[in-house]
Amino acid sequence: MRALVTGGTGFVGSAVVRALLQERFQVACLVRSNSDLRNLEGLDVTLVEGDLGDRAALEQALRGCQHLYHVAACYSTRPDAAAEMFRVNVEGTRNVLSAAAEAGVAAIVHTSTIGTIGRPKGNRLPNEADVFNEWKTASPYARSKLEGERIALELASQGAPVVVVNPCAPVGERDIKPSSTGARIVAYLRGQTPSYLPGGINFVPVEDVARGHLLAAWLGKPGERYILGHAEGNLQLADFYALMERVSGLAAPQAGRFGPRRLVAALRSWLRPEKPRPVGFRPAALTADPTRAIRELGLSQTPLEEAFGRAVAWFRANGYV
Repeated sequence: MRALVTGGTGFVGSAVVRALLQERFQVACLVRSNSDLRNLEGLDVTLVEGDLGDRAALEQALRGCQHLYHVAACYSTRPDAAAEMFRVNVEGTRNVLSAAAEAGVAAIVHTSTIGTIGRPKGNRLPNEADVFNEWKTASPYARSKLEGERIALELASQGAPVVVVNPCAPVGERDIKPSSTGARIVAYLRGQTPSYLPGGINFVPVEDVARGHLLAAWLGKPGERYILGHAEGNLQLADFYALMERVSGLAAPQAGRFGPRRLVAALRSWLRPEKPRPVGFRPAALTADPTRAIRELGLSQTPLEEAFGRAVAWFRANGYV
């Protein structure tokens, strides 16, 4: 069996490549001329130079492939990067998925994000049935990924064997950029206060996310979404700190525990209590309910402590702290 992976040089993509190699797939990776290839060093993969906008390169890369894993994406928090994100995450997705469908690829997995899952009212965790409902406040990245996901689902409705996966916050080794998750871990290890969403985040071992891609290709239903998360991964900031203390041996940053800003906020709350939150209030969060992928795909649930421990060791060994 042969598979093409886009984004194979990245954190999640390289984990997908390794999972495929473990299953004895022949693996091709679409890479740009300036790609950082460190995550693929020592792996028996075929590199095909090209871009998601290059249809000829895509058709060449897909030749002889039974599977496509479209993991590549452009992520940025800069407002001026919006056009590039839409070029890659929308038009690039259209190009590679349609090329795979036309080539008769048997299984197509499109990597979306937990950020395209809607936020339900109340305290219920979001699942695959929740439609995205935050377009007005969404970042350009989230909007571009939503549009890319819609393209994938539209192709599936036309008969293409496309399955969508929505990974939560992956954690583990080889997070070279690093990702938002990795940046939080590195900040903690440096004694800094990491950024964190007030409503919590679902963390998941990157190896489980990678395996989930393969399971989606084998067992997933075309036209469906599967949240690749961890049943015990919905962590509030205090939970994140407690886990990091255990795996790193370092106390949480004092500013994160009860620094000046939190002290001022607490005093203001005590002197002038806030009004009750309106019904349906949804705090910023990336929490999720991954039950469907666990039940229908058999998604692995590696202990979070193991994954965080490996990530901490990797960042320390590679000079990030």
